Amino acid sequence: MRIWLNDFLLNDSTNRVYLNEPITGLELPNVRTSRGNRSGQSGSYIGAQFDDARFITLNGHIYSSSVVEAKQKRRDIQDALPLYPETIIVRIQDDDGRTYELSAQYVDFKMPIEGSRFKHIFKIDLEAPDPIIYDTTAGSALTAIIQKAIPGGFQFTSTTPQFDSFYFTDAQSISVVNNSSPNIAYPVITIPGKLTDPVITNKETGESFTLEGYAVDSSAVTVIDMANHTVTLNGGNAFGYVPLDAQWWGLEPGDNTIDFTSGSGSDVTSGVMTWRPGYRGI
Repeated sequence: MRIWLNDFLLNDSTNRVYLNEPITGLELPNVRTSRGNRSGQSGSYIGAQFDDARFITLNGHIYSSSVVEAKQKRRDIQDALPLYPETIIVRIQDDDGRTYELSAQYVDFKMPIEGSRFKHIFKIDLEAPDPIIYDTTAGSALTAIIQKAIPGGFQFTSTTPQFDSFYFTDAQSISVVNNSSPNIAYPVITIPGKLTDPVITNKETGESFTLEGYAVDSSAVTVIDMANHTVTLNGGNAFGYVPLDAQWWGLEPGDNTIDFTSGSGSDVTSGVMTWRPGYRGI
C-alpha cells in the first residue's frame, strides 16, 4: 500500500520512507448509536446509528545516508501536515491496484530525535470529518446530465398559426442517475445559464433542494455542493438564497430519478451532476 499526504509519498522505497503495520483507520469507522435501558422492564433499546469521523494512524520510519538527508526528510514530512483551514488530501493506492482519496485534518505528529542520526520513526494521527473513502480508480469523477422533463410536439413561431409557422420538437425525459456504490453519494450540481427559483428533487427519497428568490441571466454558472452545503454563483457565495428548511440530499445506491424544474420557461433546461462512489472502509 502506498499513501500520499498531499504530494508527500509514504511507503516509498526509492525515498526510503516506509509505513509500519498496522495501518489503522481505513476499516469501518466508529459508529455513534442512540441507545438506552428500557424503563421499568428488561432489556434496552437501540435507535439511530451514524458513522463517526474517521481517525487514521500512520506509523513509519525513514532511512537516510547522511544527517543532512535525514533532517530534510523530517522537514518534508512536517511540511505535508498543515493546520486548519488547509486540508490534507490523503491518496491511497491499495495492493490490488485500486485507488482512493479522502480529506483529513492534522491531529498529532511524533518523530522523536534518537541516538541514530540516520533512522527516525514517526507517528501521524489524522481526522477525516467525512468518514467515506472515495474511489478514484476510474480517474475523474462520475458525471450525469440532469434535465427538465419537456414534452415534444408542435411548436409555433408566431401567435397566429399558419402554414410553415410550426415545427416539431423532441421530448426531453426526466433523468435517471445510477449510484453504483453501496453508500449514499452526495453530488455537486453545476447549472450554466439562465435560472429562476430552481427545484431539484430526488424522487427516490422525496427530498427537494430549492433556491428561493434566485434569478440569474445566461452568463451565470450556479454550483450546488450537496456534501459541503454550499452554493456559488460564478464562484462567489450564493448561500443567501438557500431556505432554512433546505434538504441537502444524496444519491441512494442504485437508480435515482432526478426531477429538475425552475420558475421560467426560458430558463436553461439541463445541468451536470458529478460525484464519486464511496465506501465506509477498504
